[in-house]
Amino acid sequence: MWAKAPRFLVFAAASIVVASIASGLITRDRALRAHFIRMPADRVPDDPELMQFAMSRGASGFAEHCATCHGAHMQGDTRRGIPNLADNDWLYGTGRVAEIERVILYGIRSGNSKGWDLAHMPAFARPHPYNLYAIPPLKPSAIADVTTYVLSFQHPQSDAAGIERGSRIFRDPAGGNCVDCHGPDGKGDSAIGAPDLTDAIWLTGDGSRQSIEDVIAHGLAGNCPAWVSRLSPVTIRSIAVYVHATAAAAAKTEALGGRAKLE
Repeated sequence: MWAKAPRFLVFAAASIVVASIASGLITRDRALRAHFIRMPADRVPDDPELMQFAMSRGASGFAEHCATCHGAHMQGDTRRGIPNLADNDWLYGTGRVAEIERVILYGIRSGNSKGWDLAHMPAFARPHPYNLYAIPPLKPSAIADVTTYVLSFQHPQSDAAGIERGSRIFRDPAGGNCVDCHGPDGKGDSAIGAPDLTDAIWLTGDGSRQSIEDVIAHGLAGNCPAWVSRLSPVTIRSIAVYVHATAAAAAKTEALGGRAKLE
């Protein structure tokens, strides 16, 4: 019996050490979580320890809750008007962690009072194009002219008269009034989620005449759910950090590629 005592003591001592290590890890994890949430969201990318904490959690959280719509690689879906999150072109905000976190928390047209819901694309082919206030519909010929004008932002158009008519409708406060959201230069407004019409990035469709005309005629009002009551604050912020870091890395790669072409 006495010969067995030392083994028991060794086992007991080892168990205490393991329990102590586990307790220390749990305490450290709790402290890190608290620091992660207390830190202003936009400062997290400047802290290597917090970034390491967030990235794996953000990747798994995105895969479980966001990839169904935005895709495994954040590429979005232009058939459904779901934005690409990895191209550093932001429909809402400028890509700051705090802005991404706000979208995840409260959503877009989610029904949450804190969500983004200031405007959406009217359906100008319908008798009542907009549900927020009254605006007149557009005739098929007017929709075609506005389409020609939008196409002219990126591609020369031979129909100069159509461009002129479309430009007038685009700016007419009693007609299309597209400038109200997209601005007089067509570059959009990320404060309300109005996309830039002058670049080659399309929220819906491929930038063809038909796809642009379809959006003008039938409208667009995508939504993102509010996760504030469904996910923990740590998970939500981790996803925001992960999306921000992925987009920033994509932008850096694109910039380096562009530089290589110039050289």
